[in-house]
Amino acid sequence: MQEKRNPFQIIILGVFIFFIIIAVLVFASFTGGNNNRDIGEVTVWGTFDEVVMEEYFRTLADENSEVNNVKYRKVPENEFQVDLVEALANGTGPDLFILDQSNLIRHWNKVQSISYETISERAFKDTYIDEAEIFLSASDGIKALPLLVDPLVLYWNRDIFAESGFSQPPQFWDELFLLTERITQRDKANNIEQATIAFGEFDNINNAKDIIATLILQAGGTLVTRQQSGQLTATLSPRNQGVDTIPAQTALRFYTEFADPVKSVYTWNRSLTNSLDAFAQGKLALYVGYASEVEAIQAKNANINFDVAPIPQIRSGEQKKILTFGKMYALAVPKAAQNVFGGTEMALYLTGAEPSRLLSESVGIPSSRRDVLSKEPSDPLDLIFRNAALISRAWLDPHAEDTNEIFRRMVGGVTSGSRRLSETIQRANDELNAVINR
Repeated sequence: MQEKRNPFQIIILGVFIFFIIIAVLVFASFTGGNNNRDIGEVTVWGTFDEVVMEEYFRTLADENSEVNNVKYRKVPENEFQVDLVEALANGTGPDLFILDQSNLIRHWNKVQSISYETISERAFKDTYIDEAEIFLSASDGIKALPLLVDPLVLYWNRDIFAESGFSQPPQFWDELFLLTERITQRDKANNIEQATIAFGEFDNINNAKDIIATLILQAGGTLVTRQQSGQLTATLSPRNQGVDTIPAQTALRFYTEFADPVKSVYTWNRSLTNSLDAFAQGKLALYVGYASEVEAIQAKNANINFDVAPIPQIRSGEQKKILTFGKMYALAVPKAAQNVFGGTEMALYLTGAEPSRLLSESVGIPSSRRDVLSKEPSDPLDLIFRNAALISRAWLDPHAEDTNEIFRRMVGGVTSGSRRLSETIQRANDELNAVINR
């Protein structure tokens, strides 16, 4: 005969079951396991093509019906930041937006962090490439979930190289000295008719800021560093002035040398057309551009005989680092979103292996996930882009538009001869700190 429980035992058993249920619910919330909760409508903003993104979401919806709740809106890149800030202030912003790393710091306090209890720091580093660590906060979790990376690569005109007696693009930057002497063509008035590489100026060089940042990072330098306190500080001009070489000075001296008319490597000036157009027109042998620009080049000139190679590296030096610059896109949930839960759940899903792989194929740039990148693509261009993604790096840009002006003045200070190189770097460092601290 079954023993009859007394009221005290029943109460204890009930309390025990209650706490088990609470523990299960808490664990589920940390691991994104809210399968019984409707995520609701999720508004996503980004700069990617609307047709491409809508097709992408339709494909995902065949496997996951919750994706039908996503409403995507494309915002022009030159309007995105202003529109986003205004919409968030008015309570009409998105539940999720595609953030690139150059705008991370300006939105640092506006986005909802994802707890390390949801995704541990170890799991994050094992899942995403090194550059993705820029989205980690030591005290506040994960600021955004990495999605794609668009690395800088080297486009080269095969006809110009062959006609000049070269069979391959440069692997190291110092090879440019010989290349410019043979490839660059000038008329009797020293006007450049065919250029080797678009270096030395700013306004007519696509990606000039990112190219200079790449050279600084390759030389072992930093631009902005986060201190243990969490405070950012500019490090173009390090406090330890006893070092033999300052990477920013080395990088800027090399970059601007190609725009100096008295140098044998003179190959670019501010009167020339935009670097992308010059390359597409067959007037520029080498173009440093993003993986995403390949279609723009083909659209401008379907007959140009070009190929893609890894970006050159520094040949020697104790501080040198093998890397390229990568524009990384990530999914961020605004604190002011109407549907924080839905935005977070969708971000966790969209940055998974299969959705990330599919988006990479749709947009044409590499995934930021290690497992997706572990599979070598058969397409030769995609293989170059994939390998570049693995060594991509970036820096903590405090405000993209303002730092663009700082870099413009930095280059101009050298090419005009108005300041010594060391003074130019120090002034840029002071201006970076001013942007950080305002």
